[in-house]
Amino acid sequence: MATIKDVALKAGVSTATVSHVINESRTVSPETKKKVKQAIKLLKYRPDGIARSLRVSQTGTIAVLIADVANPFFADFVRGVEDTAHQRGERYNLLLCNTEENPERERRALDLVLERRIDGIVMAPTGGNEEMLADLVESGLPLVFGDRRLRGVAADAVLTNNVEAAGELARHLLSLGHRRIGLLKADLSASAIHERIEGFLGAVAAAGAPVDPAHIVTSASNIPAAMQGGLALLQIEPRLDAVFCTNNFMTLGMMQALMERGLRCPDDIAVVGFDDFPWATAFHPRLTVVAQPAYEIGREAATLLFDRICGRRTGPAVQMVLNDTLLIRDSCGARARGRPARS
Repeated sequence: MATIKDVALKAGVSTATVSHVINESRTVSPETKKKVKQAIKLLKYRPDGIARSLRVSQTGTIAVLIADVANPFFADFVRGVEDTAHQRGERYNLLLCNTEENPERERRALDLVLERRIDGIVMAPTGGNEEMLADLVESGLPLVFGDRRLRGVAADAVLTNNVEAAGELARHLLSLGHRRIGLLKADLSASAIHERIEGFLGAVAAAGAPVDPAHIVTSASNIPAAMQGGLALLQIEPRLDAVFCTNNFMTLGMMQALMERGLRCPDDIAVVGFDDFPWATAFHPRLTVVAQPAYEIGREAATLLFDRICGRRTGPAVQMVLNDTLLIRDSCGARARGRPARS
């Protein structure tokens, strides 16, 4: 195997210069950098990552903990992190962990990545491990939350304004005349879910059309469970004008519940929700949703993390808030009409 000395000899430079090119630790002229990279390619040289990490106290690996690998939102989120890492050259690798919205799995994932001597963590926290995460931040490990935050953990965070976005969605439904509204809620402790509920309920209450507590149904955050939750909601109140869903799985489950009952959206009942996905416009009707910038959340979270790792950013934790987008399509329906009760 070629060594750094072989590369230096081939390129006609010092080993220190080769090291600076590999680690981007000092400015090197474009001409010299080109010669070094050509020598690396010709000799098929591979830097000793472990040895380098011991010298610079970094491993070149960051951990990304997501709450549900099956959720398209997190696929875009991870892509944003990964693309940002790749823009930094070959210095960083990603260690991806799926916590399944389970605090115990999240704790095990944190134990695993810490054993690997990672340089930092980007994560969508599940909740339940606040003390452990606060200790990590206190120890100086760079940690950035994406999409969600945890009280008592002073970590950097990239979020969206869920309260305002959910309120805007509620006001749009109200503007169409909908007053008898149900809520299909994901059974998650994530701050984002609670904020969406807060924004939606606050807006409809302010308009004098509060949601009846009996018309709020909670289900596990997956499509089959959400369909059962939707069926339960329709059983509780067959005369609903509309249903607000707190995430994409709830929306898809609700649409399946309507199909199961032979109901048409939006003619019989309107459905709106959070999170857009590539096939949303292929639905009939096309879904009205609040689209979150999942890719941008991942990208900005990774940027904050790398700035902490390299020392470009120091000091107290920062919170970045990105804008959501209300995509008005067909499923919100026209002005609500009086209809006989459905059994």
